[in-house]
Amino acid sequence: MKRLFTLIAILVFAFTTNLSAQEVGISKKEQKATKRMLEAQKDSIAGVMAKNAIESGEWIFNAISINVSGGAMMNVPSNLNFLMVQGDQFTFQTSTGFGGGPNNMGGITTTGLIKIEAVDVDRHGNISYSLRLNGTLLNATATLNLQRNSNMGDLYLNMDRGARNISMTGAVYSLGSSQVFEGTLR
Repeated sequence: MKRLFTLIAILVFAFTTNLSAQEVGISKKEQKATKRMLEAQKDSIAGVMAKNAIESGEWIFNAISINVSGGAMMNVPSNLNFLMVQGDQFTFQTSTGFGGGPNNMGGITTTGLIKIEAVDVDRHGNISYSLRLNGTLLNATATLNLQRNSNMGDLYLNMDRGARNISMTGAVYSLGSSQVFEGTLR
């Protein structure tokens, strides 16, 4: 452990003084190990922040890709495609960003009531939240699966009536740390 802290201190010193890691005497293997450790700590912090945001009832899931009922996975702008929760209220939006559609952004924007029905943690530490969404344009059972020690995850919307099911991949953030552009409600 002491060696690890020494390596981190040397790397910080090297980056602040514009020295290369080779000049300081750190091998490529040690550099990669330190980088992996720092990434794991960063992911762990993001995971704890996401879990706390969900438990406080003030969070947003920003989607980076969407799949509608078995179609092709489509990359989307994360600030236009989201599920936002504020207490017992939600706002759900999908958008292509090209205009048109009911929300003037190429998709839909709807609001309603949300209820967390169940929380489950599997043996690997992945967390699954079962949510009930009841809104003006959307009545669905949603499942939010977060990866262990990360804010990255998947959101599955199982629609109640006729509409196609949606799966989204993205990340969970607290409300203050993510900015979104909300379309018009209809």
